Amino acid sequence: MAPAWDLLVRGGTLIDPAQSIHAKREVAFSGGRVADVAETLTGEAFETIDATGALVTPGLIDLHTHVYAGLSTGRHADQTSLAHGVTTVVDAGSAGWMTLPGLRDYVIPAYRTRVYVFIHLSATGLTINRVMPELAEIKFAQVEEAARAVAENAALVLGIKVRIAHGATGEGNQANAREALRRARQAADLARVPLMIHVSETPIPLPEILDAMRAGDIATHILNGHAENVFGPDGRVRREVRAAQERGVVLDVGHATIHCDFKIARRAIDEGLPPTTLSTDLHTPPAGRIVYNLRGVMSQFLALGLSVDDVIASVTSRPAAAIGKSAELGSLAVGMAGDAVVLDLEEGQFTYTDGARNEVNATRRFRTRHVVRAGRRLPAAHADHL
Repeated sequence: MAPAWDLLVRGGTLIDPAQSIHAKREVAFSGGRVADVAETLTGEAFETIDATGALVTPGLIDLHTHVYAGLSTGRHADQTSLAHGVTTVVDAGSAGWMTLPGLRDYVIPAYRTRVYVFIHLSATGLTINRVMPELAEIKFAQVEEAARAVAENAALVLGIKVRIAHGATGEGNQANAREALRRARQAADLARVPLMIHVSETPIPLPEILDAMRAGDIATHILNGHAENVFGPDGRVRREVRAAQERGVVLDVGHATIHCDFKIARRAIDEGLPPTTLSTDLHTPPAGRIVYNLRGVMSQFLALGLSVDDVIASVTSRPAAAIGKSAELGSLAVGMAGDAVVLDLEEGQFTYTDGARNEVNATRRFRTRHVVRAGRRLPAAHADHL
């Protein structure tokens, strides 16, 4: 008699925040999807994974990456994400409408990682940003072309991205920053998709940016330590930040080491402002700077005070909701995409450093034991940074 399933994961503790499950469960996969979930499954599979002592979660989702491999800042998604348990990534603005075809036609088809895109408001995306700011010339911000690219690539492109930062709109150029914000809002509205805004090192006030954001939009780098951060002059969380959170703006980490300040993050969590989602801002950094992978970021926020279940939710069910894919991703309910990761919660002494040289000392960290993509086991990698 033929085995009932392609793959069976046995012996682990399933954490599936979308279903409010934190319990011993066995998970079976067939045809690239979740076939069955139960405390005990009787039956055979072509392959069985022993997850004894480990956590089993839906495949991780990284909401902010740059995987346009071949560009100066792009990374290879399979090597830097999938091998660590990240089965779905969102490329956040590497490509604009002029450069999207290269990403779409040549880069993404080579990946096993599932990739979605937020297209940059700038026609060139980030292809020129190590030579000049991509929106220093505001003529690159082409509303109609960006919206058209979304419409013509609806299965791939899920939103608009803009960087409201000195390094994007020109050093100290508030006029360009405001015009870029206005055009980004216009493009997202025209395309009827969410808007993702880089809010670190902004030349205009953070409240002004947040006031332009609506439910479902994404404020990335929300826990940066620059002057316009989540805390106001009185040292408390700004009322505009609270209001944005309450109306459904996604508060995303977008770590990158330089865009997440551990002191700001700890204070925010202590004041009841945890991030909605954890993400890496995966890219090729300049020499001497570390970029942590998603497991490294997860381990840091576990040490900063988030619970294990909150950490898992912030990289599974919540980013799935943020990109409108909750019916397919972010859970191991029967019928969902067959993406999963088996994680060990390793005990020890681990030190993480942010861009300001603040340190977080952790006594636990996540390590990848097995990766499952489309119901098939893949090799796993173990380092915390790239």
